[in-house]
Amino acid sequence: MDFSAVVGGALPVTLTFLYQRLDAVLERRRSGRTAEPEADPEIPAELVGDLELPLRIDSDRLASRLPVLEVLALAMTPYTRAPERITAEDAELLQVMGRAREALEDVYGQRFTFQGETRERSGPFSEQHYDTVAGEVTGLEAEEAIRGSASSVIRAKRVEPGGRVVGMRAPVIDGRT
Repeated sequence: MDFSAVVGGALPVTLTFLYQRLDAVLERRRSGRTAEPEADPEIPAELVGDLELPLRIDSDRLASRLPVLEVLALAMTPYTRAPERITAEDAELLQVMGRAREALEDVYGQRFTFQGETRERSGPFSEQHYDTVAGEVTGLEAEEAIRGSASSVIRAKRVEPGGRVVGMRAPVIDGRT
């Protein structure tokens, strides 16, 4: 994931947002509170799209990404202490930020897109892969919410008789642009 397109002044804000999410995820893991939603995260104006709030952690995905998240947080710490070091020419920093975003998007099930990027807007997504579906699989299901950008991808090699795959359910899921 390439941050070189992020508008210059938005890069420090982007790093701060990602670092705060890393810190929140790791703190919740340490305290055993991964089931609790993240109260009121500060959402920067440079974030494009609408996040589904409160942010919620997928505990299984967090467990699988934990060692990487810890290393990424350590790699980002010097930049949070000396923001003047943040530049679009720092290829290693951009790579670390890209990996942090990728891991956080997986853990939160939401895309984080910033000004200047040409990718889908911020918002919830669901991506699931199965060999065989024998019961019911649902991508996104809202009962009165998800008003912004949302997407669902379900891949199944085989759906057994009686199996069912549902991409989205409503009421609401409005998907504004």
